[in-house]
Amino acid sequence: MQHGERTHVPVELHAGGVVILNERGDILLVRELGVPGQMDKAGLWHIPSGSVEDGENPQDTAVREAWEETGLRVRLVKYLNTYLGQFSDGAFVLRHIWLAEPLPGQTVAPTFIDEVAEARYVSREEFTALYEGGQIRMYQTKLFYEDALRERGRLDLQSEEANA
Repeated sequence: MQHGERTHVPVELHAGGVVILNERGDILLVRELGVPGQMDKAGLWHIPSGSVEDGENPQDTAVREAWEETGLRVRLVKYLNTYLGQFSDGAFVLRHIWLAEPLPGQTVAPTFIDEVAEARYVSREEFTALYEGGQIRMYQTKLFYEDALRERGRLDLQSEEANA
């Protein structure tokens, strides 16, 4: 029976984030400095994302985190997916992610310099090397990148068809 209590997974934590791709399909990643209590994240790469704050919706979180972690104001283009993750302490988190694009005339310059060591575009080949080397913070980052590349391909195809 699927409507029973035992099939429910209680999730109290939510996160919002963005995948930003450049024209070549490189992904914008941030590298963690590590903060007290979370030094295990130091040096690891991930997409701009973070916890949904009280009174905030995941879309607003995604836009805020992009600004804080990359210094970019972004426009959400398309909802990509939500994945259920689990922290090392056993807590579950729902990660809501959007494909986003920077507003014109900006450069990458993180404003959260106490948490972010670096923010830059990473090629597909470099991403693969970072992932295989254990330098990508979570498996879901790989899934989000794949989702974004598929969506970008669909959007490009629709644009080509509209211009034909």
